[in-house]
Amino acid sequence: MKVINNDSMNMGYLLTDDKYNIIYFNKYFKKFVSNNEDILNKKITVYFQDIKLDKKQEMYPVKYIDNYVYYVMIEELKLYEHDLYAFFFYDFSLDSELEKQILRLNRQQYLYNEMFNKLDDGIYVTDEEGSTQYVNDAFINLSGLTRDQIIGKTVYDLRNHNILPNSCCAKVIETRGPVSTINNYYKGQRCLVSGSPIFDEKGKLSKTIAVIRDVSELDILMKNIAKEENLFIKSKNTYNAETIEHKKEPVINNENMKIIYNKAQKIASVDSTVLILGETGVGKDFIASYIYNTCNWKNKGKFVKINCGAVPEHLLESEFFGYEEGAFTGAQKGGKKGLFEEANGGVLYLDEIGDMPYTLQVKLLSSLNDRMFYRIGGTKPVEFNARIIAATNVDLKKLVDEKKFRADLYYRLNVVRLIIPSLRQRKEDIIHLSQQFLEYYNNKYGKNCYFSAGCLESFLGYEWPGNIREMKNIIERTVLMSDNACIDTGLFRENLMNGENIVEVSENKSVILDNKSLKEKLEEYEKEIIEKTLLLTKNMKEASEILGIDISTLVRKKQKYKM
Repeated sequence: MKVINNDSMNMGYLLTDDKYNIIYFNKYFKKFVSNNEDILNKKITVYFQDIKLDKKQEMYPVKYIDNYVYYVMIEELKLYEHDLYAFFFYDFSLDSELEKQILRLNRQQYLYNEMFNKLDDGIYVTDEEGSTQYVNDAFINLSGLTRDQIIGKTVYDLRNHNILPNSCCAKVIETRGPVSTINNYYKGQRCLVSGSPIFDEKGKLSKTIAVIRDVSELDILMKNIAKEENLFIKSKNTYNAETIEHKKEPVINNENMKIIYNKAQKIASVDSTVLILGETGVGKDFIASYIYNTCNWKNKGKFVKINCGAVPEHLLESEFFGYEEGAFTGAQKGGKKGLFEEANGGVLYLDEIGDMPYTLQVKLLSSLNDRMFYRIGGTKPVEFNARIIAATNVDLKKLVDEKKFRADLYYRLNVVRLIIPSLRQRKEDIIHLSQQFLEYYNNKYGKNCYFSAGCLESFLGYEWPGNIREMKNIIERTVLMSDNACIDTGLFRENLMNGENIVEVSENKSVILDNKSLKEKLEEYEKEIIEKTLLLTKNMKEASEILGIDISTLVRKKQKYKM
């Protein structure tokens, strides 16, 4: 009925005589009609015109005169030889509404669960006491745990039993603030866990939520980047295709680098010669390895690298092409394979090709053209089917003009050319690369360092003459030298060494005199500050907090400046 009472179901009833005149009704039925209206001796059809008087002991809906729907059931009675009828009216509207609300909430909960389960990152939720309330499927996969092990259990119990030995949510409850940790799940992966508190409208801690990200793949990538390949000859096991870990394309923002990686993908599965150019330390080795790892040759051979500038000239030919037994004094018994033979079916990477002796360039060109060569002291040709990738940091065209590099070899190598920009030309990637190196060295040395906003801004202002290699070395040095978790601008500048001198980071504080108005200059400065803040922060919320403005204001300014 329209008025809710304490009964589990609102019900009104009345009695009529055999003419269906009302002779009795209870107080709940009285609420159906006007407050003081006298309803005795009136026919029931006055109030319920569509009532079916011939339907007995069967519930069906009827409309009251105001079109409100009730359910009615009729019982036939006999009292002192009088035929009477009892009408029972039920109002299911409250129960129906509750049922709808429950169904809606259940549906919402199902959708939320489905959305969380679509995430690659794990989600872990506790209440204010640390009792585990929810985990998504990704967390189960990353941790190797089961829901039975953790749901309903507190993070403190799980920590005491070494199930979650470094619980991020426990630290969030203890500190009442955001916390990040590295967790090694004993049955799962190595993960970065970022936890945050959730407060209710009164400012009281209500829940905690943690986001779990797998950093195992990042560790593998960083270890590959960090390896120094100083030896010019690698053992055959070093370049076995089964032992080289596949590198995924790194996340890049610079448009030129995106074009380079797109080209590398296109040529990965063919055997065209590739020439990689770029300054020292820009990552030429990494591009060469990326091409090799991306190719899908059915029987992929080895990746063999030789530094043409590191091998003595009198040994270079024997290292390249090998020799037969007795070819010269000291030749090992049975002869020796050269790197060309080792690389058959795979990739021969010629680093610092610009330093190759002029006399050997003729034999290299002949091998590339004829796809065959002779060992030193040999008379039997050896077939050569390795792919050539060459790299240098010098201007080969200039060397050709100076008669220090053969023009025919240059054009033979220069089939597909990839020019890697310097780090100062791809500033969009500086922050991302620095964070990758920092994460790697944090893991390597058991540190928990992070860069201050000022330090990251200094990264953008520095020219990086040594490119990525210099960045990697400086970040390793700052991680080792830092006494605190925060690596600030001062520590960064202290570790920028050029010989014995400190290299200053340039800061552009000059005022350019032009015809622009003060308003235009202020807008330019505002745009620059917003761009830098967005670059140095994780999301819009963090950026708005640093700038001291609302998110809506920040959104409007982004739209204004078309960022």
